[in-house]
Amino acid sequence: ALAGKGANVILASRRTELLRAKADELYGRFGIQTYAVAMDLTSKPSIDKAMDEVWSRFPAVDILVNNSGVGVDAPAVELREEDFDRVLDTNLKGAFLLTQAVLPRMIARRSGHILNISSQAGKHGYARATAYCASKYGVLGFAHALQEEVRQHNIKVTNLLPGLVQVPPSHTPAETRGNVLQVEDLASAAVYVLQQPERVQIEDIGLFHL
Repeated sequence: ALAGKGANVILASRRTELLRAKADELYGRFGIQTYAVAMDLTSKPSIDKAMDEVWSRFPAVDILVNNSGVGVDAPAVELREEDFDRVLDTNLKGAFLLTQAVLPRMIARRSGHILNISSQAGKHGYARATAYCASKYGVLGFAHALQEEVRQHNIKVTNLLPGLVQVPPSHTPAETRGNVLQVEDLASAAVYVLQQPERVQIEDIGLFHL
């Protein structure tokens, strides 16, 4: 969605095979600059290495989208410590580390927008999702506190809180029964937030299916 508005796009994931194909597709469709970089959000050295690659190609990141979301389906009494740590490290600590890596250049430019893809699990508890809920509650707390720190630098922090989103996006009417949210619904909300006038700050947006 952002590529369609003319934004250059950097894609990051632990595995880059699919990302490189997507980057090539975006370049072909929109003629924008794209780059796919390998990054493990649970590892600060990996993030630092990836951002060194990014900075060698782009002077700044104007928009950061934190979009990690792993979970474990298990009741708390059976949840393994290593699984709890993996979810928190990916969803919460990863968002913190990547934000920390990008923030100095945003502050120097006195401009930037940090968009966190949180979840309704960041506001409501769900059985068998204690680690996931804890991580998404944490993202909201981190984001709200961060906004108070970076407001003076004209940097915005916004959280999107979707309910159930069908991933990958469906392509046939039969697959969309029940009006489950689609990826493009989330993308449209992100574009709406990012196109607001400089004076407008949107804190949280909840998205639900009918």
